[in-house]
Amino acid sequence: MCGIQGISTGERRLVEEMNVATAHRGPDDAGIAVDGEVGLGHNRLSILDLSPLGHQPMQTADGAVQIVYNGEIYNFKALRGELEKAGDMFISGSDTEVIMRGYAREGADFFKKLRGMWALALYDRRTHRIVLSRDPFGIKPLYYYLNKGVFAFSSELRGLRPVLSRYGATDNALAHRLYFIFGYMPAPHTPFTEVSKLLPGEVAAFDLKTKTYSHEYTVLPYEESAPSKSLEEALDDTVRAHFVSDVPVGLFYSGGTDSTLLLATARKLGFTPEAFFLRIPNRLDNDYALAAARELGVTPTIFDFDSAAAYATLERTLATLDEPFADSSYIPTEFLSLCAARTHKVVLSGEGGDEFFGGYHRHDHLLTLTKGVPFIPPAAVALLSTRLRRLIEAKINRNPYASYLEFARLDEGSAPRGEALEFLKERISPPYDNLGLSFDQKIYLPDDLLFKIDRAGMQHGLEGRVPFLDKQFFSTVRMLPPEMRHGGIKGGKALLKNLLRAYLPDALVDRPKQGFSMPLVMAAQLPDAIFARAIEHAAAHPELVPLPHMLLSKLREHKNARDAFREKHPQLAYVLLMWGGWQESYHI
Repeated sequence: MCGIQGISTGERRLVEEMNVATAHRGPDDAGIAVDGEVGLGHNRLSILDLSPLGHQPMQTADGAVQIVYNGEIYNFKALRGELEKAGDMFISGSDTEVIMRGYAREGADFFKKLRGMWALALYDRRTHRIVLSRDPFGIKPLYYYLNKGVFAFSSELRGLRPVLSRYGATDNALAHRLYFIFGYMPAPHTPFTEVSKLLPGEVAAFDLKTKTYSHEYTVLPYEESAPSKSLEEALDDTVRAHFVSDVPVGLFYSGGTDSTLLLATARKLGFTPEAFFLRIPNRLDNDYALAAARELGVTPTIFDFDSAAAYATLERTLATLDEPFADSSYIPTEFLSLCAARTHKVVLSGEGGDEFFGGYHRHDHLLTLTKGVPFIPPAAVALLSTRLRRLIEAKINRNPYASYLEFARLDEGSAPRGEALEFLKERISPPYDNLGLSFDQKIYLPDDLLFKIDRAGMQHGLEGRVPFLDKQFFSTVRMLPPEMRHGGIKGGKALLKNLLRAYLPDALVDRPKQGFSMPLVMAAQLPDAIFARAIEHAAAHPELVPLPHMLLSKLREHKNARDAFREKHPQLAYVLLMWGGWQESYHI
C-alpha cells in the first residue's frame, strides 16, 4: 500500500513536492524517477517483499516500462508463475514487478487478470504514453489533472496541490452542489474542474506526443466463467486470499454482521487476527459486539472513543482531509486507524456486505422497484416533506433514480434535485448487478465508504483490505438473485446472517442494525466560532452552496439562529462544518 504520483512535464521539483504531500501513505521508503519527459514519485508502505528490491518507481531492465503502484494483488504468485513459464525472469518477490512484467508482455489487457485492489501508473516509453488503471470496485483512489497539455496524477488530491498551484485550477460548482446533497463528491467529480477521479475499473492513457487523454476500457468486477462455488466456499476463498502478507494482518471489528462473519471465517481457516474494537458511548453495539466476540473465543483490543477523542480527531480531519466529506463515520474510523497503526500495517474491514446483500433500509424499497412513469410531477414532489417525497417516489411514481435520491440525500430537500438525478442516470448504466443495489455499489461504496477506509487508514500508514470486494467472491454473489441475498427481512442480508448462524446464536444474529458513526451531538457541541466561520465561507461562495441566501444571512448574523439550526438540523450543520473546514485548509 502506497502513495503514487507523476507529471508529464518531468519537473523533478514538482514530483518532490508531490511526494512530500503524500508521505503519510508510505512512511517506509520514497523514490523518484525523472527522465526529462515524465516524472514519477512513490511513497512505500512495505507489506509484500520488505526488502529494497520492492523499491519504486520500478522499471524493466531495458527501461522501456516504468511503474508506480498502490495496492495488493492476491493472485500475484500464480500470475508470476505464468510469466516465468513464458520466459520472464524476476528479481524481487513483489506484486509490483508482476504487474510491470505482465504489462510489458501483454499490455493493458493484463489488468483483467489481477485479483485485488490497485491504483497504478505505467510510463511506456515504447508508445510514449502514461497508462492509468484502477481496480474494478474502486478500493484504491486515483486522481488526475489535465489542463492545457499538462497531465499529472496522484493517489490523493493533496498530492496534486503543487501542480494546481503551478498550473492553475478553478472551482467545480457542480461537484460542490452534489456534495451538499450526498455528503461527498461522487466520481469523476472533484472540487476542481481540472481534476477528475478515475472511475472504478477504468483504464485510461495520456499520449505524451499529442497531449491527449483517452479512456481505454473498463475492467469488470467479476468473471463470467468463474468456477461454481457455494457462498460459504467463496467467502472462505476470499478471506484466505486477503491474508497474503509479509506483516501481521488485523481486523476492524464492530460486532455487526460483516466484521463478525469475517472474524469467524478467519478463525475457522486458522488465522488469528487481532480484533480492534472501538467503544463509543451509549451504543447498543458495545454489548452485542463483546458478547459475539466471547462466543467466538476472541478477546478484542478495545479503544474508547469519548468526546475528547472525537474533537481531537475532527480537528485533525479538518486539517488533513483533502476534499469535503461529511460521512460522520470517518471520525471514529480515523481514530481507530490511529490506534491500530501503532502495532499493525494491515487490517481487514467489512465494506461491501451491505451493498451486495441489501443491508440498508433503502434496499427494502429499491429492490421492489422497476422504472416507472411519474404520476405526480417532479416539481410538485420537490415541494413536499422528506417523508412524503420518499413515499411517493417509492410507492407511487416508482422511479428508482428519484427514490434512491430521496433515501440517500443528506440535505433534507433544501438543494435542487435535477442535477443530482441527471448525475445518477449518467453513472448507473449497464452493466450492473441489479438496479436496486447498483446505486450503492457504483457510487456510495467507492465514493464514500472506500474513500473513508482509504483516507482514514492511510493517514496513519494503515492498509485497509476488504474481502467482500473481491472479483472471485462477487462472481459467485452476482449469480444469486438480489431478493434472495436480501431475504425480504427488514434489515436485509439474509444470506450472510444465515452463514453467521453457524457461529453465533440467533439472538446475536437477528438484532437491530446500528451504523458505525460519530454521534452528531458531539459535533453540535463544538465551539460556535468554528460553525460561524463555515457559514462565512458558504455566504462568500453562493455559486457553490445550494442553500437559501436568506438562511445563510440569518445564520451569519445571529448566534441563537446558529444554535437552533445545529440542534434542529445536525446532519446539514455537519455538512456545512466539513465544507467550511475544507475551504480554510485546502482551497487553492
